[in-house]
Amino acid sequence: MTVYQSIHSAGVLEAYVPGFTHSAVTRRFGVMQRALGAWIEAERDLEHSGSWDPACDHWLRDAEAARAAVGAALDALCDTPAERLEDRPLLRIARLTRALVLSEDAGEFAQLYARVATPGALLRCPGRHPLALRVNLMLAEARRALAQLAALPDHALVVDGNCVEIMPEDVPAADAAMAMASDAYPQVMQAAPGV
Repeated sequence: MTVYQSIHSAGVLEAYVPGFTHSAVTRRFGVMQRALGAWIEAERDLEHSGSWDPACDHWLRDAEAARAAVGAALDALCDTPAERLEDRPLLRIARLTRALVLSEDAGEFAQLYARVATPGALLRCPGRHPLALRVNLMLAEARRALAQLAALPDHALVVDGNCVEIMPEDVPAADAAMAMASDAYPQVMQAAPGV
């Protein structure tokens, strides 16, 4: 004879870990990422066309419209206040992205891109909870997109007279480790008010 005994959920001592929920920042960050991807694709289309060819005028107009869409998305994102601690790294990389998009000087672009390419506590979300892991994935995708932007001919980096070619595969290997960031914020971030 088999005896069945039910185990009530009150006897389970597992901690409840909330899943990922969107904030205004994460929603607008997704919009910015899609706009940035569209702009990169439009710029890639222009790479293989002749600017003198009237048949390619629509590609030029598409690239200009895509750049305007990126600018509008970045302005909206950067004007959005952080609702939670995990929004801060997204806002930081958005501000760097806006500076990269507006940069017209190769030296300035190289300096700004170096801030994005080097791993650091300010561009990661510490913790092992689902929210931190999701934000770190969003940050890693943003870094990949910025590496693709830097690889475009218009944004060729010139450092000390040497041309540096950046490929999307050159995104630091530390991005993979960012998903397993430390559990505590660095002292610098704890002491710093604001974003």
